[in-house]
Amino acid sequence: MIAILVAVRQELRPILRRADARHVVRQEHLDFHEGTLGGQPVALLALGIGKECARIAAEITVRCYRPDLIISSGFGGGLQPDVKAGHIVVGTEILELRQDQGTQITWDSTHKPVQPARLHENNGSEIRVHYGKIMTTDEMVLRAANKARLGKASGALTVDMETSAVAAVCAARKTDFLAVRCITDQVNEDLPDEFNDFFVLGQLRPDRVFSSCVRDPRVLADLARLGYRARHSGAKLARFLESAVAQLNLPALAGRNL
Repeated sequence: MIAILVAVRQELRPILRRADARHVVRQEHLDFHEGTLGGQPVALLALGIGKECARIAAEITVRCYRPDLIISSGFGGGLQPDVKAGHIVVGTEILELRQDQGTQITWDSTHKPVQPARLHENNGSEIRVHYGKIMTTDEMVLRAANKARLGKASGALTVDMETSAVAAVCAARKTDFLAVRCITDQVNEDLPDEFNDFFVLGQLRPDRVFSSCVRDPRVLADLARLGYRARHSGAKLARFLESAVAQLNLPALAGRNL
């Protein structure tokens, strides 16, 4: 079995539309969608935003399913000029930001994902795929200048808030791990300052979004732009994952299919 973990329902819904995963099973406090994707048995989960949500969900996933592979997936912010909205990043190394003091940035290199053969999307839509480092931070990186600094210092292609926590659990539990992100905001784009306040304990708070939009209508325009990006990026990510899981040839999966 392959477990695919994303942060929020907006990332999960497009995957569910391509999967045959109608069976929902509650494991502790989390709802897993069980079925198949790309011909492979899968368990799909929206785990919540942030490293703590990711750590707890990955532990539950390993304990309940003992998957052959966990894929940490979802949206990411671009950190390099050539990594554009709608592009896919497959992680080759996972970094965790330790400290950003403006002039000094430090990070830890955590656990490396498995290295499958080069993955591609099969239906001819020519999704651009990059291979490289993924950085995980405690909060969304909102300012374009900060994204550019992180990318220049670390060489990472994209930033998210969950991957390093999932990678650490997989390493501790000796479970194969893969990271796949689809870009929604590019390195030269600012995000509204209010975004980090929209989430409490890893969950989106609609009341906070509404209050922010009432105070500043420009936030509504930013949300509409990102919502449009998220719909298109979500569809591309789902297509890529469907093709990718069908191509994976890991030893555990090969043994199970004999």
